[in-house]
Amino acid sequence: MRDEYSIGAAFAAIEDELIASMMRNMARHRAEETAEGIQWAMWQAEQLKALEKYKRENRKRYKGQFQTMNQEIEALIRKAKETGGMDQEKQILQAIRRGFKGFGTNHSPAHQALSGEFFRLNERKLEALIKATTSDMERAETAVLRMADDEYRKAIFNAQVYANTGAGTYEKAVDMATKDLLSRGLNCVVYANGARHTLSDYADMAVRTASKRAYLQGEGEKRQEWGIATVIVNKRGNPCPKCLPFCGKVLIDDVWSGGSKDGVDPETGKRYPLVSKAIAHGLYHPRCKDSHTTYFPGISTADDTWTEEELEAIGQASREDERKQYAERQVKKYNRLATYSLDEDNKKQYKQKSEEWDEKAGKRYAVSDEIKMHRDDTPVKMVDLVEKYTNDEFVVLDETSESAFAYDFDTDTVVVNPAHPQYAYLDARETMIHELAHRIDQNEFGSPMHLEFSRAIYEAGEQIVAAAEKYNKLFDEDGVFEYNSLISDILGCITDNQVRGNFSHDSQYIGIPGYTELEVFADIFQPCIKEMRKP
Repeated sequence: MRDEYSIGAAFAAIEDELIASMMRNMARHRAEETAEGIQWAMWQAEQLKALEKYKRENRKRYKGQFQTMNQEIEALIRKAKETGGMDQEKQILQAIRRGFKGFGTNHSPAHQALSGEFFRLNERKLEALIKATTSDMERAETAVLRMADDEYRKAIFNAQVYANTGAGTYEKAVDMATKDLLSRGLNCVVYANGARHTLSDYADMAVRTASKRAYLQGEGEKRQEWGIATVIVNKRGNPCPKCLPFCGKVLIDDVWSGGSKDGVDPETGKRYPLVSKAIAHGLYHPRCKDSHTTYFPGISTADDTWTEEELEAIGQASREDERKQYAERQVKKYNRLATYSLDEDNKKQYKQKSEEWDEKAGKRYAVSDEIKMHRDDTPVKMVDLVEKYTNDEFVVLDETSESAFAYDFDTDTVVVNPAHPQYAYLDARETMIHELAHRIDQNEFGSPMHLEFSRAIYEAGEQIVAAAEKYNKLFDEDGVFEYNSLISDILGCITDNQVRGNFSHDSQYIGIPGYTELEVFADIFQPCIKEMRKP
């Protein structure tokens, strides 16, 4: 099953083929040129016949694909809800391990009756979310086919108009007639504010947003079972500007967890802002990257303060992100023009423009073959996966990145910051294979989705914490793992840093759903390179 990232890519491939098919017809059924000029009337008649065939074939070809993809979208949303519930249950169990006692009210008859109605209401909400998402997708899918037909017809008649204005050759006339389409793509979806978007862009936004809401619903149901309604919006280094005012704040979740609308936590008597009000002011906007986790009174800590330096860095990162997104859109635009234009001079000019914008967007690089070196006993499947995911250009240099090395799930790239203070202290090969493992996990496995893997991590963590003193000694001076950052990172992850050596991840990552699975997967995969760094 596709994930929310590949759904958008699948629709983009369909858009590209709709345009490519039209341009192939333009190139194949070329207008005849005589001493009197280009025979546009005959060409138009021939192209109109081709258009009718184009329409019939597209509807036949893509109807089944759209149905299949819409079924996958529904399955993806349902899976997101299920995963949210599983992740939340793990988080609650981890909190119990750290001393959380739970609230007794969740076993009362009144609470059980409320829960039954709450779950039925949530199921209706999920069905409504799925119906709204798939219905909107069906309308957008119809619109993209209709727009492709309209653009083809428009190009047929505009080619002669542009030729009459002095375009010269047949190729230049067709390029002028199709330039607008190739520049913007099939932007068939119109938002309420008048902005136009392509089907792939809309699908990416809609599916990500629906999946996130379903995930949060799954989390909320599990909180409802335990009588918990307090959540805290994660405070991260680069929050969405709209979500920044809520990062680090404790809220009452009255949207997904059944929290009281008066904003009072019944267990502690404290009053907190409502999630519904935060959403009304911008939290969880489309494509939002922020999220919340459960706030356990007496265990969790809250910090919603920001220094001036942090706020300035956030603003700078936001502006840099907007600049990159604009540059990436320009790359796509000129790539389409360079690929599908018929005139060779136009192709060269657009290719040059694409390369210029590619530099501004952040050029991608391939890794050296040295990264692919592996131990003799490395499983063949791991070797094949490393080969598969190092064949393309997936590395981006960015001196504004928060980390020296980091895998970016949104762009499927490994971002490297050579100017970062930690860069000089890291083994590039060792670290790159770790980030590459995140890429492989994202595209092939999805480790947080595997319940058995999660359960094994949790059970191992339980056993290690129970003997924490024994394991911590292994990282003492002259201990077996004194310099072993890999083992330190794994144990730090699965024990919430209760057992760790000289290397671990910041406490801010503890409790983030799926984080432990992702890190442990990468740490296990990492030793497949032939030689690890020696102390």
